[in-house]
Amino acid sequence: MNLILIVSDTLRRDHVGCYGSATVQTPTLDRLAQESMVFDRAYSGSFPTLPCRAELFTGRFVFPYLNWGPLPQNEVLLSETLARAGYTCTAVTDNLPLCRSDYGYSRGFHSLTRIRGQWYDNFQQLKGPFEWPCTRQKLRDSDDGRIIQYLRNTSIRRREEDCFAPQVVREAVHWLEQNHDRSPFFLYVDIFDPHEPWDPPQSYVDLYDPDGVGENIIYPIYGPSGIYSPEDLQRIRALYAGEVTLMDRWLGKLLEAVDALGRRDDTVIAFLSDHGILLGERGLIGKMGRKDKDIRGWPTYCEVSRIPLLIRAPGIAPGRSGAYVHPGDVTPTLLDLAGVRVPSTMKTASLAPLLKRDRERVRDMAVSSWSLRGWSVHRPSMIRTDEWAMVFWRSGIAPELYHLPTDPGETTNVFPKHQAVARDLHRRYVEFLQANDAPPGQLLPRRFFMNWDRTTREGLM
Repeated sequence: MNLILIVSDTLRRDHVGCYGSATVQTPTLDRLAQESMVFDRAYSGSFPTLPCRAELFTGRFVFPYLNWGPLPQNEVLLSETLARAGYTCTAVTDNLPLCRSDYGYSRGFHSLTRIRGQWYDNFQQLKGPFEWPCTRQKLRDSDDGRIIQYLRNTSIRRREEDCFAPQVVREAVHWLEQNHDRSPFFLYVDIFDPHEPWDPPQSYVDLYDPDGVGENIIYPIYGPSGIYSPEDLQRIRALYAGEVTLMDRWLGKLLEAVDALGRRDDTVIAFLSDHGILLGERGLIGKMGRKDKDIRGWPTYCEVSRIPLLIRAPGIAPGRSGAYVHPGDVTPTLLDLAGVRVPSTMKTASLAPLLKRDRERVRDMAVSSWSLRGWSVHRPSMIRTDEWAMVFWRSGIAPELYHLPTDPGETTNVFPKHQAVARDLHRRYVEFLQANDAPPGQLLPRRFFMNWDRTTREGLM
C-alpha cells in the first residue's frame, strides 16, 4: 500500500466546503471528502506548527515534554519506520522550520525537496527594489526584517505557478511521475499555505472581495483586530480565503496525477491541517499574543483548534466520523493500513478501526495545547468532551468553561456556575499528562485545582 500524507498549514476547518463553508471555494477537498472518511471532530493536539509536526512524525502527544525546536534523537519517526519496512520515503515542502538541518525532521526520508523563499527564508539578497503591499506599520514583523525578506523573495514572482503552493505540488507530481513504480512509497507533502503571509494572485482575492478598498495586509499584527478598519478586515479575510482556494486548486493537480499514474487503487491519501487562525473573531487576529504580564498565548478556541482531516483508503467506504481525533493519530493509522508494525513508543490511537467501522471512538476527550515546557510564561491547554470545553492555564489562574450543546462557539464562560464540572475535567487532564510523559516540573504547576470560593489549593494526587 502506498501512502501520501498532505498537510496544509493554518487551514481553518470552517473555510472548507465539506465542513460547512458556504463562501470559500474548495472543490478539490469537497470531492476528496466524497471519497473519504471525514472526521468531524478533529482537533489540533500539540500546538502550533512545529510541535504538530513532531506529534505527526512520532505518533506521540509531544506538548507535555517537547517545545519548538529539534526532534530528540531517541524519538522513533514514521519515516524511519516505513524506510525500515522497505518504503521509498520522500518529502516535499516549503515549510521553513522543517528544512532546518539541525532540527532533524528529514530523518528517515530518502530525499527531501525544499521549495525556497517561504516565510522569512533567506532566499534572496536584501537589496534591490520591492514594493510594500500596504502601509508598513500595519504588518507584523516589518521592523525586524522578516517581512522585508519575504517581499524580496517574492519579488521575482511572475505568474500563479511561481506561488509557493503550486511549486510544492509541481515538485511532488514530478517525484510521483519518476518514482511511483518504486512501490511501496511514502510521499509527505507539507504545504505552508494558507499560513501567512497571504498574497495569492489577484483573481483569487477578487472571488471574495471584488470591490475591496482595504489595503493588502498580507501579514497582520497579532493582537486586537480593532487596530484595523472594517475595510482592512474584509480584505484580510479575502486574502486568507484566496490562499485557501489557491491551495485547493493545486491540491487537485496532485490528486489528478495519482489517478493518471494508475495509483488510486493502491494508495492511501490522508489530508489534514495543523491548526487555524483568528481572523477578527473574539476581537483578535492571529494565534498568540500577550494576555497579561505572566501569560502569553491565547487558548486554542474552536476557530484555531478545529481542523480538517480526511482519509481516503482503498477498500474503505466513505463516510463521516464523530470521534475525537488528533494529527498524531494519523501516524499509527498509516502504519496499520500499510501492514507495518506500530512501534511501542507511539501512544496515539490508530484510526483504522474507525475506518473499518469496527469502533466508533478511540478516546472520550480531546486535548489541544501549547507546549508546557520551555516558555518563559504560561500558555494554556484546552480540554473538550461531548458537553464541555475547558481552558486550563495552571494552578492559581481561573479556568474558562464552555457548555458546548448551548454554546458551540465557546463564547460564554460558565465556570462560576459549574466548578464541579471543571474540577472533574481538570482531573482527567492531569491523568492525560501523566500518561503522556509530562516531566515533573511541568506537571506540578498543573496538578492542583484552585477552589475559587475558599481560595484553598487541593491536591489531586
